[in-house]
Amino acid sequence: MAQPTERPDGPAARRRDNREIARLVVFGIGLVLLIAFVIGNSDPVKVNFVFFHTRTSLVWVILLSAVLGLLVDRLIIALGKRRKKQKQKQ
Repeated sequence: MAQPTERPDGPAARRRDNREIARLVVFGIGLVLLIAFVIGNSDPVKVNFVFFHTRTSLVWVILLSAVLGLLVDRLIIALGKRRKKQKQKQ
């Protein structure tokens, strides 16, 4: 069994830990707000898409929007990391 690698104790490690904690706190707050919006908005609504429209519960619209926003966020982060790697190779 491999030994876990120890993290360096220094300002960079503490800064990274603080960023991770901040991300978790922001994610938690976002999740709580999302749950509050879902609970408070269960009425059926008309949703207009480009070529058609439909009626659905507002809960599904909120959840779909949240998932799409999360996917776009992850895509932007992945593209940023990819560009950073390409710049480092040059």
